[in-house]
Amino acid sequence: MKQIDATVWVLLGSRAGDNAQALELARRVGGETVEKPLRFNQLAGLPNWATGAGFATLEQQSRQTLKPPWPDLVIATGRRTARISLAVRKRSGGKTKIVQLGRPRLPLGRFDLVLTTPQYGLPPGANILELPIPFAAAKPVDAATLSLFQAAWQDLPKPWIVGVIGAAKFPQRLSKTEGLNFARSLSELAQVSGGSVILLDSPRSDRDALQHLAELVTVPKWLGQRGAGHNPYQATLALGDQFAVTSDSVSMVSEMLATGKPTTVFHLPVSGLVPRWRATAGLSAMLARSGILSPPRNVAGFMAGLEKAGWIGNLNEGRVATERADVTHALDRAVARVRALIAG
Repeated sequence: MKQIDATVWVLLGSRAGDNAQALELARRVGGETVEKPLRFNQLAGLPNWATGAGFATLEQQSRQTLKPPWPDLVIATGRRTARISLAVRKRSGGKTKIVQLGRPRLPLGRFDLVLTTPQYGLPPGANILELPIPFAAAKPVDAATLSLFQAAWQDLPKPWIVGVIGAAKFPQRLSKTEGLNFARSLSELAQVSGGSVILLDSPRSDRDALQHLAELVTVPKWLGQRGAGHNPYQATLALGDQFAVTSDSVSMVSEMLATGKPTTVFHLPVSGLVPRWRATAGLSAMLARSGILSPPRNVAGFMAGLEKAGWIGNLNEGRVATERADVTHALDRAVARVRALIAG
């Protein structure tokens, strides 16, 4: 794709998955990418309609990094960065275009483009593009790191199945019972193939979750304790043969699908207390477009859609994926829309 002459700010928050999506979109769009890490103050906990667009929710040090020359494009993810994106465009005199990923929780018409995914249930619109999965890709891993982990795993039987346990995130539950069932299903998956399991946790996992899981897995395994030495996650995306992960993380599932390797999801139970509705039409769509009310995030529904398409397997029921995730056209279309914004 032809390079573009543009400066792109990527606003970074505290969530690694959100940051990875924004950075991957910026990489594909091209231009000069400038990362802007943001730290928020207590006002950030207020709803967006209460604070509006501006820098008031930022700590002083972060505010000082947002200054001219203003960029051609801002890319950001989620609610907290949405008001910052709008403020940058205002201060640029309208020069800066803004692309918001996910669910801004502000009037949707105020953004040049909203790239969303099915779990948010946003209404259709001229400036809203729903993608099948978020922008996701494995990060490059240097040869020395790959060699380090290849040596660590060389005695494990192939195929190497990367098993990742996440964390409870309401309305999904991850109790000891789910951990036990995940371990059993993971062991059965490896037994069928004659392979082994590389066990990892996520940044949100409970401190003892991985050790408890390792005690329950009955096949040859390797335990990658987070915070102990090199983080093996990116190496597993490069070297693993297939993946099995709990259903709480859209980002991890998307990164695994982006490798083109078989991915299986262990579906966590969902609380029945959460209302389930989408803002596809009528009053709900009007409220969502205005930023007054957004549909509840439906990660379980997102995973069910991937399974229906055959892109992921169901670890609970021992079913494997039947189709390779076909997202290239949708993501390329989104990149083209963003580049067209910059071109004017």
